[in-house]
Amino acid sequence: MKRVLIVEDHAGFRQALAKIFKWNTELEDDVQASTLAEGRRRIGQLDGVEVAVIDLGLPDGDGSELIKELRAAEPDVPVVVLTNSTDTERHARAVDAGAERVLTKEVSMEEILEAVRGYDSL
Repeated sequence: MKRVLIVEDHAGFRQALAKIFKWNTELEDDVQASTLAEGRRRIGQLDGVEVAVIDLGLPDGDGSELIKELRAAEPDVPVVVLTNSTDTERHARAVDAGAERVLTKEVSMEEILEAVRGYDSL
């Protein structure tokens, strides 16, 4: 089963992403988290995860920390950052942590889907 890890603190947005990914990609299941701490716990549940979508602005820390930890645990899982932040230094930190793409939440849903689909296995 192909899966996506979604770490996003806004429940409605996170749930909408999960549904859209299921409808428009070959992803069949998801692992969701709303905080940095919960994301850390979810890393242990990543069996079969094809891609991770991580927000930088989490209520208990910066998503870049989670990206580093994910890279250490699962180096082959690509990471797409989806954030409200337009701070280019913050984006650079996410890329330095291991993110392949950084998108702001102002982009279209099609651009988000293209980023998620951009990995050969999807």
